Amino acid sequence: MSQGKDYNKLGLKLRKGIHILFKILFSFKSEAYNVLWLKFLQLLLAPIDYIFYIIERLSIKKNENQEIPIIFIVGIQRTGSTLISQFVEKVFHFFPIGNFNSIFKRSSYYLHKWISRFYTKSNKSYRNFYGISKGFFSIGDCYELWDRWFGENHYILPEKIDDKRKQNLICNFSNLFIAYKKPILTKNNRNSLLIPLFNDTFQNAFFVVVKRDPLAVIRSTLKASKDFFGTDDLLWGLYPNHDFETNNYENSIEAATVQFLMLDKILTEQVKKLASDSYLVVDYDEFCENPEKFRNQLENKLNSKWDFTIDRTFEENKSFQTSKRLENSNLDIQINKYLYKWKDKI
Repeated sequence: MSQGKDYNKLGLKLRKGIHILFKILFSFKSEAYNVLWLKFLQLLLAPIDYIFYIIERLSIKKNENQEIPIIFIVGIQRTGSTLISQFVEKVFHFFPIGNFNSIFKRSSYYLHKWISRFYTKSNKSYRNFYGISKGFFSIGDCYELWDRWFGENHYILPEKIDDKRKQNLICNFSNLFIAYKKPILTKNNRNSLLIPLFNDTFQNAFFVVVKRDPLAVIRSTLKASKDFFGTDDLLWGLYPNHDFETNNYENSIEAATVQFLMLDKILTEQVKKLASDSYLVVDYDEFCENPEKFRNQLENKLNSKWDFTIDRTFEENKSFQTSKRLENSNLDIQINKYLYKWKDKI
């Protein structure tokens, strides 16, 4: 069992890397192999990224435009935020932070300004491997970029984000907005606990908050733990605070249940402090049944905040089928027991 800080240890990093590599190799899925292709490109093109980064440091005055339009899709892990971000990417006229930015994580202007003429929306596929979508420009968690400000431990938040990092964050996204001349679309699960920071940093920030049935989230979190580590004794996903320790609970099921309840409470309390025109809460199952309703709701919200027009060149009149493959009556009984036990204690 584990604490969030444990994932900084070299042994766990190696264990996770090796296990995921074998998981990808024997998945026989193109979206999984796409992850290896992206990692290869990151290594191959790193010198180019460094060169443009140095040029920008020497030649560009700091752009600190806190009024750029930027949309954050946030939600606890395994809530379906990746699917919803893919949908938004396809039907709205945004530039998505994703695979391209994970390859070129340091440069933020010249290279992007040059490549913007070649930018096209990703293909119609919704397939992804744990938040990494197919397609050169497709949206994704893009931890390689976010790690510059929030650290390489994706399980806990940094204890402090100093003014220098915050300034660098603003400059980076200001440059990207100038380069692409489009509102910025981002998706990252760790950012779900950073809503106050982003809301204070970007005056035109908008948040799509994804919620999902607790049973589905907890089941999927336990499955992801086994996928990433080969066991659910090491709990995968964002930890609600630095003191959260899975050893304090009877088993991994109880730990994952408390993890969900604590994260959901933090996310809900953050959203309560936002202005009503700055967010939209969407239930994943309702979205799957009627994505057109969600699209209209989001368009109305954005029109009132940004005077924004939807891109109708891509029509998506379909519903999505929610997966039933992880449903397990015995597991659900145990999860419900712990949900009942903890619901009034958190």
